[in-house]
Amino acid sequence: MRPLLALSLFSLIAGCGADSPGSDDGSAPDDGAPTADASDAAPTGGDGGGAVGDGAPAPADAAMDLGAPIPDGAINLPDGPIPDGGILVHDGSVVCFPRACQGKVYQCGDCLDNDQDGLIDSEDPDCLGVCQNNESGFNGNIPGQNNAPCKQDCYFDQDTGSGNDGCEWDHGCDPHEQQGNPEIGCAYDPKTKFPGNATCADRAAKQTNQCLTFCGPLTPNGCDCFGCCIIPPNASMTEGVFLGSRDAKDVPTCDLAHAADKTRCRPCQIVPGCFKSCGNCQLCIGKTMLPNDCFPPPPKPDGGVVGSDGGAVGKDGGASPDGGAKPDGGPVAPDGGIPGQCTMGLTPCGVPGQPPCPPFFYCVTGCCQPTIM
Repeated sequence: MRPLLALSLFSLIAGCGADSPGSDDGSAPDDGAPTADASDAAPTGGDGGGAVGDGAPAPADAAMDLGAPIPDGAINLPDGPIPDGGILVHDGSVVCFPRACQGKVYQCGDCLDNDQDGLIDSEDPDCLGVCQNNESGFNGNIPGQNNAPCKQDCYFDQDTGSGNDGCEWDHGCDPHEQQGNPEIGCAYDPKTKFPGNATCADRAAKQTNQCLTFCGPLTPNGCDCFGCCIIPPNASMTEGVFLGSRDAKDVPTCDLAHAADKTRCRPCQIVPGCFKSCGNCQLCIGKTMLPNDCFPPPPKPDGGVVGSDGGAVGKDGGASPDGGAKPDGGPVAPDGGIPGQCTMGLTPCGVPGQPPCPPFFYCVTGCCQPTIM
C-alpha cells in the first residue's frame, strides 16, 4: 500500500490540518509529542522541504528550489494558486500539505521523509494513519497513546481511554495470551467483564455505534479497531498480528518488514465487532497492488479496439482520451475509480492515476478517510 499524499503540482487538491482538542476522557497527556498546528506547520530538513509562504506573485513557470519559500501565485492550479501551508518536497515536482490528528501534526502527516526511505507520510507502508508519530513501524509513538495495560480502546487515535471513541476490548479476552506476550503483560481470562456486565463474547461480537463512527474511518482495511490485523499472505480470522507488539524491554517491534515474525509481531485475536475486511479490489496492510481483474477495460471510442498495451484505439488510430494503461500495462477505469475499492461513497486514492485526497482527509489503505478534528 503506498497511497500518494505527496501531490502533483498540476493535480493537487490542497489540504490542511485543523486545531481541535484531544480526548475528553481524561487520558494521559501527550507531552513531548509534536505540537505544531497544521495551519502553521512548515518543517524543514529531511528531504529539504520548504514552506509555501506569502510573498510577491511570481511567474507561473518560475524555477523553484528545495528549501525556498514558494511565493503566492508562483504555481497555479486549475482553481487558482497553491494556498499557504504547503511543503516543497522531493525534486521540486511535488507539494505536500500537512495533515493533523486532534490538532497536532505527527510524522505520518508532516510531509517529511522521517525514516529516510524515500516515501512520505501515507506513501510509506508503515504509516497507517495521521495519528502516528512513526514512519518506521506500526507503533504510534505518541506519549499517552494506547498505554493502558490489558484494556484497549481505539488503536488508531491519539490517546488512551474509550471516553472519546467508545471502543472497549481487553487482551485478557484473547486466548493468545496463554502463550504470554511480554509487551502486554496480561493473562488470558475468558471471564473478563466490561461495564454493564458485558462479557468477552459480547464485546467481540459488537462494539458501540460511537466506536464504529469514530474509530471506523481511522481503521485500515484488514484490521479491527484495536490494532489486530490480518496481513497477507495470512488470511486467518483466528490469528491476526498485533501492531502494538513490544519486546520484554517494552520496545516496539512490529513493522511491515517483520509482519510474519511472531516474535516481533505477536499473534492476536481479531475482534469481529469492528473488523474492516480487505476485499479483492481493496488495498490493505501488506497489499500494495491490486490484481488485474480489478481494472475494467477502457472504452472503445468510435468502435475501435483495445491495443496490446491496454490503451483504447479508435477507428482513426487515435488513442482514447480517457482510456490508457497502468504502469504495468493493465487498463485503468476512465475516471481513475476501481469498482469495489471504496464503499460508503468514499473517494479512492493510492493507486497510480487516482487524485489526492481533499482537504481534511487522509489516504488510509486506498480510501480518503476524514481526519480527527
